[in-house]
Order: sequence, then structure tokens, then C-alpha cells
Amino acid sequence: MSTAQSQFSGPFDVTVDDSVILTQILTNINSSNVTLSATPGAGETQIADYLAAWLDHRGIENHRIETVKGRPSIVGVVRGSGGGKSLMLNGHIDTVSLNSYEHEPLSGHILEKDGRPAIFGRGALDMKSGLAAEMAALASIKARKTPLRGDVIFAAVSDEEDASQGTQDLIAAGWRADGAVIPEPTNRILITAHKGFIWVEVDILGTAAHGSDPTTGVDSILQTGWFLTALENYQSRLPVDDIIGPASLHCGLIHGGEEPSSYPAKCTVTVEFRTIPVQTDKSILHDMKSILATIAKDKPTFKYAEPRITLSRPSQKLPVEHPLVQQTAAIATDVYGYRPSIESMAIWCDAALLGEVGIPTIVIGQAGEGLHAKEEWVDIGSINETEQIFVRLIDDWCQ
Repeated sequence: MSTAQSQFSGPFDVTVDDSVILTQILTNINSSNVTLSATPGAGETQIADYLAAWLDHRGIENHRIETVKGRPSIVGVVRGSGGGKSLMLNGHIDTVSLNSYEHEPLSGHILEKDGRPAIFGRGALDMKSGLAAEMAALASIKARKTPLRGDVIFAAVSDEEDASQGTQDLIAAGWRADGAVIPEPTNRILITAHKGFIWVEVDILGTAAHGSDPTTGVDSILQTGWFLTALENYQSRLPVDDIIGPASLHCGLIHGGEEPSSYPAKCTVTVEFRTIPVQTDKSILHDMKSILATIAKDKPTFKYAEPRITLSRPSQKLPVEHPLVQQTAAIATDVYGYRPSIESMAIWCDAALLGEVGIPTIVIGQAGEGLHAKEEWVDIGSINETEQIFVRLIDDWCQ
């Protein structure tokens, strides 16, 4: 962790505190993820430089974390007087590719959508409007003459759309808080839980031989059929969580063979599990090994390699009774004019990484449409609402 040294030189205005204009500015900056798509994106350097300059302009302490060159994250801190709880405002600065966007992905134009003003552009909804709401709230707190007792930490992290390098770096650098909020675009729903995911590769082994030699060759692809059938039966017995719902699995990839005229020596299946809290890397691997061993016992020609996990991310579940949930729900009720629904969500986000290290984390954010789609927009009214919620939550939580 090091103090940020910004090289930002414009042309984007660092004096802006308005969350709507900030959303437009951030949308104008290409921060498409470098590693996510077939066509490499611009990366997070320019937007990180802007954020550091924006924080510098207000005299807000800030740090740059960049363990992987070109994948920076920025942390800003408004220090409290001491003795209060700290709150982290965490948000990702990367977007998905611009290639799939139909018209002007970096426009930030304000147009009418469904009778209401909206900002258009790649990342406007996911999640530069959320970042802008956090920044406006941070500026409001910094401008006060009397500080709160607790620290407010603004964590603008890289790479959430792919491997979450930024939040992992943030955690490794030692940043912690008594609570955290992430403004993913939840359409004004308060999220307390979501599934994790685990990718498991399984190699089913055959014996390579000429296609005319069935006495020697063992077809690994045909043998894989037994595993897929067993996996389908296992799927029906996956556990169910009272909040998150049922765990699930699917076979995302399968690869086997070299050419039609040869018996394939290996067939590799990649299984993705969408997990709930009772499932772990260890339990998933145990179940996969048990399935494979049972098949091998019944089918003498069935051979396999040890299954292996290639990527794992935890699930997230914060009790609805937690003070962070209840305080946010009460504040949002005043802002929205109705009590927000408290739910889980299907998609994964960085909340799970924060929760895994003991930081109670919720997700709440703005409304709009077009996540990763050909057109993306965010409702301007919902940006202002999110900002109001953050200002009031900071006041309540960090007092």
C-alpha cells in the first residue's frame, strides 16, 4: 500500500461534487477490463489517476494499490476523531468491453428513458453511477467542520468484472472496516446475500488408438457419459439455503479428442457450481471424488484423474437482523418513500470477499437497464437517492 501519486492532467474536471455530473465524467473515461474480453480493454489506469486527483483536490488522504502493473485501485480515507465505527464504500472502476455497445459507449449523454432523465454509456449503470454517489457522499462528509468519530473509507477497486484483483489487493494490503456497502445496480433492492461459485475440472481418461482398433482403444468421450449421468443425479440432491435458494451446477466446458480417426485419450469437463454457505471447496471436491469412485467401481474401464478446482469464490450471507442491514433499510425507507425489499441476488460480487475477512457487507444501488448489453443507462433520480442513503448511513454508522 502506498500513497497515491497522481499523474492525472485532465481534461476531466476534478472540482465536481455533483453525483450526476460525476457519473457523466466517469462514464466518459474508458476503463474497460484488460483481461475479461477477447479484445483487451483500456484498463483502470486513467480512471484511477482521475480519482486520485479528485481526492487530492479535496485534501482527502489517498493511497494507490497496484500489485499488478496497469491494474490500480485507489483508497481514499476521511479520518474520524476516534472511537466510532468505520464504514467502507467499495465500488469497482472497471467495465465490460465497449465492443458490444451499439452507439456511443463513452458518451455519458442525458436522454429521456421511460419518461425520466437517464445517463447513457458503458458502465453508467454498472457501476460508475454508484462510484459517483460514493464520491459525492465522501465530499459532503469531508467538507464538514466537525468530523465524525469513525473513519470513512472509499475503495475504488479494479477488475471486479473478471478476477477481483482490486478487492483482493485491498484485503491483502490490510484495509478493514466495521461495515461496508457496495453500490451495484440493485434497482433499489437491499441485498444481504448471494451465491458463490467454484469451477472444477475433471479428466476422464481413455486409451489412444487408431480408430480401426477397438480392442486397444478406450473412448474417453463415451466414458464421460457415465460421469455426466451421475452428475445429473447428484444435481437433484444439491442443498437449499433459506435466503439464497438452491445451489446449482452446470457443465460449462467439455473438450476431448484430437481427430475423428483416433480413440480420444482424455476428455475434460469443467463444472461450475453456484454455491451456498454450507458448501466449501473441500465438500465439493469430496463429492466429485465420491461420484467418480462409485462409477469406477461399477465400470472397470472407467479411469479418471483427481478433480481439481481452478477458481473459487465464496458465497455471501449477512443476517437480516444485523444493524447495518436494519439501519440501511430504515434510511432507504425515508429516501425512497417505501421500505426496500431485502433479498439475495443471483450474481456474484466483491461483497463475498469482504464478508470472508469479517467485514459485514451489504449491496444497494441505483436503477436502470442494460448490464453488459448493447445499450446501458441509469436513472438519474436513483443516483441522487443512492447518494442520500450513503450520506445518512455514514452519519448513523460512524457517529
